[in-house]
Amino acid sequence: MKSTVVVGYDQTPHSERALILAAREAAWRGASLTVVHAFDWIPPTTPMTYIPGSVELAIQQTAEKIAEHGAAAARSLFPGMHVEAKTGPGGAAEALATAARGADLLVVGNRGRGGFAGLLLGSVSMRALTASCVPTMVVRGPHRDPHDAVLVAVDLDDPADDLLDFAFNEAARRGARLEAVTVWDMSWVTEYADEAAEIQSAAAQARVDLDAALEAVVHTWHGKYSDVRVSHRVAEGNPAAELIAATSHADLIVAGARRHGDGRHGMRIGPVAHALVQHADCPVVIVPRD
Repeated sequence: MKSTVVVGYDQTPHSERALILAAREAAWRGASLTVVHAFDWIPPTTPMTYIPGSVELAIQQTAEKIAEHGAAAARSLFPGMHVEAKTGPGGAAEALATAARGADLLVVGNRGRGGFAGLLLGSVSMRALTASCVPTMVVRGPHRDPHDAVLVAVDLDDPADDLLDFAFNEAARRGARLEAVTVWDMSWVTEYADEAAEIQSAAAQARVDLDAALEAVVHTWHGKYSDVRVSHRVAEGNPAAELIAATSHADLIVAGARRHGDGRHGMRIGPVAHALVQHADCPVVIVPRD
């Protein structure tokens, strides 16, 4: 089955950038692109209010023009790419998550038409992220020259195959180096100042062990992606803060989130992933994991 990238589009500056990045991701994959624009009907003011059919038709036609405008822009950027414009009534987040089922990637802007200055992540983008069943890119950070670097946040307690496979694939497509990062919070050590020497010795050994464990994880996957330049690093500090700081020199950061399970669609966005989609200086991909 041909792979697909899905992007939400509403003609705002954030969605214009999301469209460009989504089209580029589709080109790297040899995939088709689906441009989605959801719309709402005008609600009746009273149960007896009648909304003329001509008004509803005008709303639908306007939505179709917006989606097709985005599709045409993508085709002009990547001639020959198969691009589909798709519209539908209802909530934008739900429409995006539904359209993306079975896709390779869902791409959303940082915020949409309802955003305001100072807003970190729009409610539609966050709802789409939590409802998504596929890797989802939140387009963040300023437009800048590429650093040719992809970061992947690795949890050594449970390194996920889907997460690492996606990160290595993304680095390979971009011809970028991949940096695997795990963060260890050592702030608690200061509470044991009276036994500092013994604790520092144990902490030093733990750093060695963590570095070896991360190197082993990276080595396993590097064998499958031998052309990717790989490095690894164990950082100390607050995990969210350290990873956010690292995004200043990256083109993309990849992190994971647990699936809801119990037959429910979507992901449970943990505190680190939540911080990244709110504050990272580059686009963020959240990969669902079991």
